[in-house]
Amino acid sequence: MTYQNDDFILVGNFGRPIGLKGSLKLNSFTRPTENIKTYESFFVSEEKTFKKLDITKISSSGKNLVIFVSGCNSLEQAEKYFKGKDIYISKSELPKLKDKYYWNDLIGLEVLISGSKKSLGVVNSLMETGSNDVLVIKSFDQDDILIPFIMGRYILEVTEKFILVDWEV
Repeated sequence: MTYQNDDFILVGNFGRPIGLKGSLKLNSFTRPTENIKTYESFFVSEEKTFKKLDITKISSSGKNLVIFVSGCNSLEQAEKYFKGKDIYISKSELPKLKDKYYWNDLIGLEVLISGSKKSLGVVNSLMETGSNDVLVIKSFDQDDILIPFIMGRYILEVTEKFILVDWEV
């Protein structure tokens, strides 16, 4: 499973088949989960390439989302070809943000301490907490460093190459 790619973004995956006609549960990784319905094109990864899916419908059924793939007309086809596969969108479909950041844009950036410009390491991942997101930094010389992603307080600047933080180690 690959979470980051230069051109494609992981937004969900296929769950178990629902019913006999080939529909599947859709596990959305977007926030809120219904936002996955706003995208136009979906892809699956197959042998180091991305294949476009022909989605006929995404609907809600109680708390679940249900996805219908063109040509998938039976429970057996849904099980064999789609169950458990990750679903991606083209990165170009993401709306441009002002003063906000997509997680995939932060992963891999070097984290520098304000003033000394000493490197703490590289953003390895992010965690979602109740109040704010948290950067998980892979440190060069110690355990992972966790820094709350709070602009103006701990996060001073974000560029395409680095994140400047107000943090002591």
